[in-house]
Amino acid sequence: MKNLILPFLLFSGFLFAQQTSLKESAGLFPLYLVDGMITNEEQLKAFGPAEISAVSVYKSDNLPEKLIPFTNFISEGIISITMKSGTANLESVSLDRLNIQHQLDELNPVYINRIFVKNNTVKILTDALVEAEIIENNGQKFLNIWTVKKSERNGIVKRSGGIKIHPKEKSTAKTVILK
Repeated sequence: MKNLILPFLLFSGFLFAQQTSLKESAGLFPLYLVDGMITNEEQLKAFGPAEISAVSVYKSDNLPEKLIPFTNFISEGIISITMKSGTANLESVSLDRLNIQHQLDELNPVYINRIFVKNNTVKILTDALVEAEIIENNGQKFLNIWTVKKSERNGIVKRSGGIKIHPKEKSTAKTVILK
């Protein structure tokens, strides 16, 4: 029980008591997961501490099997939250479904905040979708989903494992504002 209380208190203090976010204070953009679904910091603030069962923070390659699709996010960090009552009442969509909605093949590569997700069946909470963009580079199209607002993206410029477009190559981006 003590093992659950300390991380919960630390996480609660971090999320609910801080005046600045982790992104603003440390320049980090961790991947947030709620019951295995991608979310964002803004959505996490909507949950009360009493709703959270456990919090795990990962910053190394020793991920549990359920987090293997997110290994590319290790350099940024992964914060995985388990809810007490589950997330059945939260609306979500799978990444392959988002591809189809943007007239792309369901197996097309999908990126979250410019980092490749290794499994398109992973779900994202619809309230965490801020913006989607289709990036075309040399005839290949990529779907990039933003979970952070444009004003918060200053630290997301170049990332290993992210979408790499050579500056000399012609590329276009079609942006769709989701919220």
